[in-house]
Amino acid sequence: MLETKSQRSKTMQALKNNLTSEVFWLRLVFMLLSLLLVEIAASILVLLVIGQFLYRLFNESSHLTILEFSNSLGRFILHSYRFLSYQTEDKPFPFNDWPEAQDTPKAED
Repeated sequence: MLETKSQRSKTMQALKNNLTSEVFWLRLVFMLLSLLLVEIAASILVLLVIGQFLYRLFNESSHLTILEFSNSLGRFILHSYRFLSYQTEDKPFPFNDWPEAQDTPKAED
């Protein structure tokens, strides 16, 4: 597809604006930190899954604390990925509050 001179000019202007924008580069810093934190959170979630499985192996119900924390951790991961993919400008934890667990199933489910 051929770009017109006007489109190239707009593209170059956008590039110049972004390269000189403090906000643009500050977002990159927040994104890199969010990437690091979401990778740590995903590893913790794997441990919670294993822990919940082992708990259920010896009990008839789930561990309520693990259910609630894994729920809020999953919400943190979702919020982080939404920020990283430019779906929201709201920064995830630690720049905002930790997400509360929602719609957590009962421990006996």
